[in-house]
Amino acid sequence: MLAGPWLVRAYWERRSSNPVRRGVRLARELGCFSCHGELGLGGLPDPTARDGEVPAWAAGGWMMYVDNDVQVREFIRDGNSKARSKSPTARAERAQQTIVMPAYGALLGERELDDLVAAFQMLARMSLPEAGTPERSGLELAERWRCFDCHGPAGSGGLPNPGSFSGFVPGWYGADFDDLVRGRVEFDAWVREGSAPRLAEGRVASWFLRRQRLSMPAYRSFTPAELDALWAYVQWLTRTDGGHSGGVRPW
Repeated sequence: MLAGPWLVRAYWERRSSNPVRRGVRLARELGCFSCHGELGLGGLPDPTARDGEVPAWAAGGWMMYVDNDVQVREFIRDGNSKARSKSPTARAERAQQTIVMPAYGALLGERELDDLVAAFQMLARMSLPEAGTPERSGLELAERWRCFDCHGPAGSGGLPNPGSFSGFVPGWYGADFDDLVRGRVEFDAWVREGSAPRLAEGRVASWFLRRQRLSMPAYRSFTPAELDALWAYVQWLTRTDGGHSGGVRPW
């Protein structure tokens, strides 16, 4: 009996797993955010680095070091990209840095490298819906209202939620989302009312909804156009498996 809740959480964690979620967790375990800042938002000070700090993953700082996802993979695996290894200027810059990127290739398998690259792409905004589309508007709306603070980077999910059925806040794509949101009508209900009637009226589901510590807020002020944009972004995440297998990339 004591193993029951643990087994349920382990099952749902595996069932709802995705590359971005796994990559973020792995980056945290490997200590990547110790140098690059939590979720890559800002690096440690380094007076010998180009900008005076370990490069952040966000805010475009990565563009000075990598041109594509292949080079991201090389940096993680080897501590440097092949292109920069051949550049005398880049080699001299690296030689004087106080904090140098380590090589993780000996510790990681191919899938783990894939997951880390996927996480980097989303945290660094290397893969985005095309500008001017409803999908991009939905992403920008979600960022403005900080939806990802609870639902995980780019809606990948996985943040803890004590008392909930799965033990974590659901993502915006994948198995957990499909179970909680069955179509556009339920999606609108979740956003505007903080729940869906199908679950709120169910005996077991409603018990967990009352018991969980983090509950979905009700954004009743959202307009139909904003709901359309959010739904478009959610559909984009599903089509691209969280964005890392599609989208506009700045290279």
